[in-house]
Amino acid sequence: MTTDMKAYWNERFENGAIWGTEACPSAQMAVDYFKDGSAILVPGCGYGRNSSYLAKTGYVVDAYDISEKAIDFASQEAAGVNRNLRYEVRSLFDSAGSKVYDGIYLSNVIHLFLREEREMLLSHMTSLLKPGGVLILTCISVSDASNYGHGVEIEPHTFMKHENKSLHFYTEEELDEIFSDDYQILEKKLHEQMEKDPSGDVETLKLWFVAARKIK
Repeated sequence: MTTDMKAYWNERFENGAIWGTEACPSAQMAVDYFKDGSAILVPGCGYGRNSSYLAKTGYVVDAYDISEKAIDFASQEAAGVNRNLRYEVRSLFDSAGSKVYDGIYLSNVIHLFLREEREMLLSHMTSLLKPGGVLILTCISVSDASNYGHGVEIEPHTFMKHENKSLHFYTEEELDEIFSDDYQILEKKLHEQMEKDPSGDVETLKLWFVAARKIK
């Protein structure tokens, strides 16, 4: 992520839990695919509502975000509560040692990038996942009529709706393609999630939920 994006997220997280403290629906769905006691990675964890939920469910969780504001908030919330939860300030694309994980939960992150970076991010996540491990990915769908097509189209299905924030809208065919080489898709479905957009308005997002097992 660029310095501009780091500043963007630090500014957004100035107000703490901007989307509330309840875990996303996808985090609750993810537990059907992560084995008990698994080591789980949560990249782009924000202020920790999903990583905290997964840790409380019984997983050993490493989570990181580019925003110092978000990690400060998450760490304070977890202090003395979740011993099996570790936070770190780090870019999505940084490697930290050789640790690999039983599962990765990548929620509403990959659609924030342009094509080259999306490909790099998925490749990086794949490298951090054990063979047989499960990747949970959520991303915005072309079926999200309230957001799709708003703003300037800067790449196919990618729009700059808000300043410094692009959104790539995934088709089902694109998801099948990006997972075809390294994964077996276990489940792929649309679901809805309510949250505040950058202007403060509450919106209902139509998102893909994908659970995929690494086969290589």
